[in-house]
Amino acid sequence: MTSDIQIRNTVDAILELSLDIRYVAVRLDGNLAMKQRDGLSDASASESDHYEEILVNPTLLTLAAARGNIDCGGLKFLVVGYGNFQQLVVSVPNGHASVCVPYGVECTSFVSAIYRLCCAAST
Repeated sequence: MTSDIQIRNTVDAILELSLDIRYVAVRLDGNLAMKQRDGLSDASASESDHYEEILVNPTLLTLAAARGNIDCGGLKFLVVGYGNFQQLVVSVPNGHASVCVPYGVECTSFVSAIYRLCCAAST
């Protein structure tokens, strides 16, 4: 079981990957930690972020993985294009991680590092 401290440390480590990352959430073994950079314009509300991480993103990953497992080799990540930013949702063992970055940033370049950090937190 991943501890709250391990998850918070993982969130901090992901946030440090790039100044372009404006928001990070990690949910492992049912435990959730989120962090947003200060002073952001066009940021979403933290309560809606909470529900997105416990309801929306797990559901999107489940649905896309069901399709991916048929004949596409599974699912690694999704990118959701909101009006003000894009959100990368990475499927990891026992949960997911999500990061928000501005348009123009190649968010998929973070997939491997996010996956590796989340797996390290789970061991």
